[in-house]
Amino acid sequence: MPYSLDNIHPLFIHFPIALLSTGLFFDLLAVILKREDLENAGFWCMLMGTISCLFSNFTGIMIFLTGASFSDLPRFTHALLAWSTTFIFAFLFWARIKYQMDFRYSPLKQWIYFSINILAVGILFYGAHLGAEAAGRIQ
Repeated sequence: MPYSLDNIHPLFIHFPIALLSTGLFFDLLAVILKREDLENAGFWCMLMGTISCLFSNFTGIMIFLTGASFSDLPRFTHALLAWSTTFIFAFLFWARIKYQMDFRYSPLKQWIYFSINILAVGILFYGAHLGAEAAGRIQ
C-alpha cells in the first residue's frame, strides 16, 4: 500500500491521544501514591504528547488542504479542537515547569492544573471522535 496523507495522518494521531491521556493517568497516580517516578513519567508523556500534537496537526492540515482551502478551516471543528488542545497542553507543560513547586505544595493550584488537564484530554478525545467522523470511519 503506497503511503499518502490518507494513510499517514491516522498513524500520527494515535500518539498524542495515547501519550497525553497516559501522562494524565501517571500524574494522578503520582499525587495519589506520592511517587516521584510516576510524576516523571507523566512529565515525559506530556512533553512527547505535546510534540506529537504538532506532527498530527501538520499532517491533518496537509490532508485537509487536498480537498479544501485555508478559508474553509474555521468551519472545520475537528481542526479547531486539535489546535486548541495543542495550545492548552503547551500552556500546561509550560505551567508545569514554571510552577512545579507551587503545584507540589498548593492543593488549589494542583486542583486547577488537574481540572484543566482533564478538560483538555476530554476535548482531545472529542476532537478525535470528530476526526473519525470526518474521515468516514464511524457513523
